[in-house]
Amino acid sequence: MASYNELDIEELAEWPLLPQLVVILLIAGLIQAAGYWFYLQPQMEQIEQLRQQEVTLKSTATIKANKVATLPKLQAQLDELSERYDYLSRQLPVQKELASMLASVNEEGLKNSLTFTRIDWGQKQNQEFLYRLPLNIELTGQYHSIGDFSQAIAELPRIINFDDIDWQRVSQESSTLHFRVRAYTYQFKPEVEDEK
Repeated sequence: MASYNELDIEELAEWPLLPQLVVILLIAGLIQAAGYWFYLQPQMEQIEQLRQQEVTLKSTATIKANKVATLPKLQAQLDELSERYDYLSRQLPVQKELASMLASVNEEGLKNSLTFTRIDWGQKQNQEFLYRLPLNIELTGQYHSIGDFSQAIAELPRIINFDDIDWQRVSQESSTLHFRVRAYTYQFKPEVEDEK
């Protein structure tokens, strides 16, 4: 029997079966190692990247699905806020209504037997979204008449807010009061600018 050291690679087909199987297994192992290194490993890395992308996309889809699920609730809240805004904006006067507001305040005073010594608009005050319009009112009358007048002003269709109220008796022995108040109403800036 010949020694394995004497085997020539060019005569591989004539080698004994065991050395041929060893060489075939070595070549198959090298081919598998090369196939894994150059083909399977990049494929597996790509599969891992796709898995990570799938996790990210599932997470994004879940977030978007949650947003879509809350959309009707948010729309209902937006509709409610819009209705409230419209309701409040209808209570604020536009520029052309200021004269009729002043007339309404004067009329309420006269209905309650009050005597005006002053009723006029003050200087318009600029605020972030609104103009604040001061209304200076001074009048004299009975305590209950002034109370009824104040209630009537609160029930007007436009917002008038009393602030800085001062009252005192006209004289020590009189039951007539001198009532001084600075009231305020508000205007949205865009409405005021549109009418100029």
